[in-house]
Amino acid sequence: MNQNEDQNFDPMIYDVMRELTTQIVGTYSAWESEAATEREAKHWRAEWLRVRSEAREVNPRSRAAIESKTAELQEVLRGLPAHAPTLA
Repeated sequence: MNQNEDQNFDPMIYDVMRELTTQIVGTYSAWESEAATEREAKHWRAEWLRVRSEAREVNPRSRAAIESKTAELQEVLRGLPAHAPTLA
């Protein structure tokens, strides 16, 4: 992908990436609220903060960066169970 292709794209793909982020953050936030221990709550809070931070670091003017993060977030979302996994 040349620089022109990387910077000329439908900006809605950024919104798709942000929506995936919101869905994952929402799941982790719910798990934080439902946590049985303070340790679990802190873990899920750290996870949603990490995901949110990583999404904010994506260059909104780079198609390649957005597509890469979107693919990553899709995999994470597909892999999330209905309920929080037990922490070891």
